[in-house]
Amino acid sequence: MIVLQRLSRISFFRYIFLCYEVRRYKEITDTYATKFPDYTLLDLQMELDQTVFRSRSTFCVEIKPKQGYLREAEQKFPGCPYCLNQYAKLRRKDIASPSNYCPFDLFSGKKSRMKAAMKELLKSPQNNLKIFKDGFVLYNQTSSPNDLENVLDEWFRNAESGGRARHVDEFCNLVCTALMRPIAQEQLKLPTTSLSRNFLVLANQVPTTFCIAPDAIARVERCLRLVGKKCNFDHSELPKNSVLERIWNMQRLSYVNTNYIYSVYSNFTSVLNDDMIYSDLIKLNKTCNVFHALLGNPMNAVQKTEIMKETDFQTFLKSTIVQKHDDDFNRNCNASSECVLSTNTGRVLMNGDPVSQTEISSNLDSHQSFYGNKSLHNQRTSNDDERKANVQITAEHLSALQNYLLFVAARDCSILITFRELHPKYASRMPVENIIKLSDQHYFLSNVRVSDFDPKSVHSIKKHRQRDVDIFDSVISLLKENILFTNR
Repeated sequence: MIVLQRLSRISFFRYIFLCYEVRRYKEITDTYATKFPDYTLLDLQMELDQTVFRSRSTFCVEIKPKQGYLREAEQKFPGCPYCLNQYAKLRRKDIASPSNYCPFDLFSGKKSRMKAAMKELLKSPQNNLKIFKDGFVLYNQTSSPNDLENVLDEWFRNAESGGRARHVDEFCNLVCTALMRPIAQEQLKLPTTSLSRNFLVLANQVPTTFCIAPDAIARVERCLRLVGKKCNFDHSELPKNSVLERIWNMQRLSYVNTNYIYSVYSNFTSVLNDDMIYSDLIKLNKTCNVFHALLGNPMNAVQKTEIMKETDFQTFLKSTIVQKHDDDFNRNCNASSECVLSTNTGRVLMNGDPVSQTEISSNLDSHQSFYGNKSLHNQRTSNDDERKANVQITAEHLSALQNYLLFVAARDCSILITFRELHPKYASRMPVENIIKLSDQHYFLSNVRVSDFDPKSVHSIKKHRQRDVDIFDSVISLLKENILFTNR
């Protein structure tokens, strides 16, 4: 699936033309694309009087925070995946020098460490930081320090004077405040599910976030300790419902040793496809969207029945039994409604109106599966292969793969934060959850969005395995050279 964003400003072909050189080797393998809103522009879904703004321009910061969570057992290893990947980039000559940014600083919940992480991203953006003005990139990995200074001078021209250092400090304060603010409740529309499963890791398995052999992990660990490399895994509680907290929680999805993930993939690669992994999530999402639409719109019994005939409640019944409205983002029913799904009576109560489950289930077999019955790699298996797979692949296998791929999506997503400066006298008119105050004379209207959450193909596991092998080979090679040089 190709996810194309910011297409409201540029055409598809111009978008392709503007892509980085390093991306042009990629092939388009599907016939569909999805057009999304332009997240680099300020969109609060409300009419705004332009006179309230002090600036005509909207600035946007895009951050790819990467992996900021490791289980406690994995934290005994001195380096995090992002920091270790710097060695592979150095070896491939993708970068001239390593970045000192560490995702665990950004996810730490401590403002001093978060600001330090943002400053490191400004020094070395790589593919993890971009700054936009009115939808166009002004600062990224190809920019110079002068470009950054010009952007910040224009952005904070109404702030107190103090030079470049002052502007960098204000930038970091602004972005860190936005990352820690609770997301507006109307944006929290995720259904309550129990899709993630917990798995036991055998006692003789070392939990690791890398698809790599234990002996290679041990060699890299020795090298890192010899050169004194150590990521800081200390963590404070992130504010509830902040964008960082929600991404961090998604990265905490339970999954077993990643060598087990690769083993499952290797054993069943000939019959695995993305429909098998994601079909229950797609059906559940469709069901929940219809479910909430029914709650929020007055309809008669005939209209409700017609809509619900299009919905697969089987998955919904398995994952959610009772939902009631709560301020917590996990409970999304209407405050005046009570939603009870009863598996004993076979009936669904919607605002007090019973609907037979047999009516709901009449068209269960008519659903299209993942992306219109097309997997990401357009792979199809024969009926014999599918029957063989059904015998061999257990629900736990598929759940482990699903959780792993959801974790990977959360690891690779982007956060886009838009800002536009307000006249101080009008700040009180704006939604308080979207206002950031830097000083008595410096207010910004802001909005936070998340993109690049498109589902990863199950066949990306093979690429992850090769990436981890390359990372560990690079760490061992470069650090051994460093150790030998130091000893001489």
